[in-house]
Amino acid sequence: MPADAPLAEAVGPDPDRVLMLGPGKSTGFGVYTHELGLGGHLARTLSALTKRGCRVDIVADPSMSVADADVVIGWARLERFDALVLTPGERDILRIRSVFTWRRDVTAMLNTIEKRGGGVMQTFIVGIAPVNEMLSLPEPLLRIINANAAALNAISEELCSARASVAFVPVTPPTGGPQVLPESRTYAHWAQEIAPAIASRLSHVSMLPIAIPLPVASPFDGTVLTATSASAALTAVMDSACRMFGTTGAAVTFHDHEAHWFTSTSGVGDMRREEAGAFCSAAFTSHALVVLEDTLRDERFVDHPWVARGPQIRFYAGYPICAPDGEIIGAVCVFDTQPRSFDSSHETLLRELAKRAESAMQQ
Repeated sequence: MPADAPLAEAVGPDPDRVLMLGPGKSTGFGVYTHELGLGGHLARTLSALTKRGCRVDIVADPSMSVADADVVIGWARLERFDALVLTPGERDILRIRSVFTWRRDVTAMLNTIEKRGGGVMQTFIVGIAPVNEMLSLPEPLLRIINANAAALNAISEELCSARASVAFVPVTPPTGGPQVLPESRTYAHWAQEIAPAIASRLSHVSMLPIAIPLPVASPFDGTVLTATSASAALTAVMDSACRMFGTTGAAVTFHDHEAHWFTSTSGVGDMRREEAGAFCSAAFTSHALVVLEDTLRDERFVDHPWVARGPQIRFYAGYPICAPDGEIIGAVCVFDTQPRSFDSSHETLLRELAKRAESAMQQ
């Protein structure tokens, strides 16, 4: 279960506020941070679709029933949010919930949402995912549980279809097969199924832009790194990178075309700053992700002091940090003493951390 604060955020303008509530998927079971759970993946996926920021606040409890969720919604300040995402059912199907009880409780919950949200709160009920052998239950019992899940999903979809501001969002196993494992890849898959439904319903009033002269961007000044607020925020970015990726170390680096600074480093011994260039310049010269899954297989780095000696880095990934004018001024990096694989979900996480670093530099 995640040990961090129950929220996830994707940096961007005019952020959408989402409240995610329920047992099961909302809890982030199987991962150690909400950034890798459904909340984090949903915030980033929704932000990518809307081109706006997104904050997901999470109220989750593995034992929460639909009736419990109704009580929580009764005291929640729904006016603070643009959308409500509910993940009910995982607890109920294990108890073979009666379809009559489910219909009653979901109806009562939707009535509460309509009353508390003024009838306009955009609400999304996420379908119950199939249960598999992960629970170590006899096959006949699994069939009964999954049949119950299908019946409850059908009722939820029916009840949602009768309300204009409510939508039912079914979810599927990430591989198309029966196995559903509680891991980051599964949560990323569900976020990709849920986010389009939310994005299509969230409407924002657009204002005609007012022509305001933009200030001329000044060259990057490394002295800004000494500001207490920026330093603390960048250290938090580094700590998050190390925690999210589970790597030996992480760093936030900057340069001004003449020098490199490591504003924050973690997990390795002495790393001489004058040796940073060979690793960091790759990220500094590209607006895209740079990945070295095994440095010993890359002739550019096999003899580098950080590979052959020193911290003996075998894996490196870096995403550029940009100034408001688009100039690349640094990178968020993660590295490890063992080779690692790197997929698209990892790129999304590293890009989000780079955006957080950019935001810290502009405060």
